[in-house]
This record gives sequence, structure tokens and C-alpha cells, in this order.
Amino acid sequence: MDLYTKLTTCMEELSTTFTTRMATYEEELKSVGSSEASHKSIASLSRDFTDFKCLIWKTMSALKTQVELLTLGLDRHEMASRRKVLLLHGLPEQKDEDAVSRAVTVLTDKMQVAKVSSSDIVACHRLGVDGGKSRPLLIRFQSYNLRSEVWRSKTTLKGSGLVLSEFLTKPRHDAFVAARKHYGVKECWTSEGKIVILLPNKSRRKIESLAELQQLVVQFPISATVAVEPVCTRSPTNKTPSGKRPRRPAK
Repeated sequence: MDLYTKLTTCMEELSTTFTTRMATYEEELKSVGSSEASHKSIASLSRDFTDFKCLIWKTMSALKTQVELLTLGLDRHEMASRRKVLLLHGLPEQKDEDAVSRAVTVLTDKMQVAKVSSSDIVACHRLGVDGGKSRPLLIRFQSYNLRSEVWRSKTTLKGSGLVLSEFLTKPRHDAFVAARKHYGVKECWTSEGKIVILLPNKSRRKIESLAELQQLVVQFPISATVAVEPVCTRSPTNKTPSGKRPRRPAK
């Protein structure tokens, strides 16, 4: 079921519930005579209040679901507009730099991606406000195929101080950071704008939001493995700082 169908179904269920409940109350009011009170007893009033309270809670839950669906839809739309974009981290900034030329140099020289020119890049600029540190370089490619080829070659940057990443939306970035904090850095990565998690049972799960991550945490409640350095268990020696054993005093 797609997002639009889910949202439409939720709205229809909400409308049907309101219509049914209001019709029931109207019939009850019509059946009451003019000389009678609106409610025959305190018990009847209490029952009506309980029913109305349940209806309100159900309505609030339905509205919350709709907001989550709308938020997810907007996030997916925003992520789709970034599918041709990659971020290059660690490239020192230069005054009046030609961002496109520098990006092409990294792609051809360091990443060894053949047949890349400035015409293959639609836009290239630093991301964010200049705060004294080197800002990420945003690269928007002309074609998605070239972007995918560059993304597959990101391992060639290992040891160079440069890092390539996908341009995630803020909700996805927050979910990605939380996932790495819980499951470990090596067990989490991104692919096609989605967060991939290697779970303790060796299965892989793709998520898009913090809500999905929270469901996984309930299902797999483990923390990230922290490597502990082995403790040296060798017994101390009686060697001097020069490395020689001290002479025994003569008897």
C-alpha cells in the first residue's frame, strides 16, 4: 500500500467513525422526551463520556498517524531531489577557489573515475556558512549513473583524509547518527538515501526514520560493541632502566 492510499484510508476511517458516532448521539437525543432530562441517569452520562473520550483518543491517534505519513512523504520527496548529489568532506578550502575544477581533480586523480569533466557537474559549492573550518563540498552530477559510479569508488579515498557521503535530509541524518551510536559505526551505512543496518542476527535492514530505528532497538536491544584493549598480565621484572638486572650484593 503506497503513502497516498494509506493517508486516504486513514481519513475515510476517521470520517466514518465521526459520522457513525454523531448519528448515534442524534438518535438518542430524538428518543428522549421533552419532559425527560438529556441523560436519564449519572450512569448513562458516565457511559457517554467514556465513549466520547475513547473516540477522541482514537481521533488523536489517527491524526498523529497522518502527520507521520505526511512527514515521511515530504522527506522522501526531498531525498529524491538529492539523489544525484554527493558530499565531499575533508577538502581544504581555498580563497576564490574553482569548486568544479577541484571536484573534477579529486574524481579523476584520487578516485580514478575516467571520463569526468566539468560538463558532468551541474552544481558544485561549499555547504553551509563559513565558520573557519573546511566545509563539505556539494557536488550535483548531471546523470545518476555517474553519481552511482563515483559512489561505488568511494573506497579509493581511504587514507587520503577525504570522505564521500550521501546528502541525507536532517531526519535521516539524525536516524543515521543514532543507529551508529547504538549498533556501531561498522554496522551502519547508507545506500540510495536509506540507512542500512547489519543486525546481530547478520540480517540487513533498511530504514528511513527514527521511528523505524526505535522499532529495531526494541527488537534488537543491544549497544554498540566497544573494543577493550587487552590488559598486560606479564609479571613485573626486576630490570633496571638500562635493561639489565641489578647485581646481587657480594656476601
